[in-house]
Amino acid sequence: MPTPPHGTPDRGLKPFILAIHREALDTAAAKGLTGTLAQVAALQDTASLATARAGRPVTEEEVMRLLLRERRARRIREAANAVPAAPIRKPVAAPSRFRLGRWRSVAMSVARSAAAGPVGKVRL
Repeated sequence: MPTPPHGTPDRGLKPFILAIHREALDTAAAKGLTGTLAQVAALQDTASLATARAGRPVTEEEVMRLLLRERRARRIREAANAVPAAPIRKPVAAPSRFRLGRWRSVAMSVARSAAAGPVGKVRL
């Protein structure tokens, strides 16, 4: 059965590819490969072994798409199971000079009106 154009491998092949890729990463690390070189070697080994099992050519692109899709799905599951954290609140910034001046003027007017008593000016 040929692969669809978007590169999804056969259903029965998916668990096999995931398991083989983990083993290929361990093998690359045992050989002393690190970083991108180890990832490329593991990807090539996985595609080669999956080709033998599938009975058709499995490209490295198919393997990479499957791995990325699985990684995204794992992140989504982990995020869904995570306990929602308390909202992060920004620290309150010091008021600007404009706001300070405005607060002082409001406070002064309140103080004046309180000092004037009930006979103060009537505002409309």
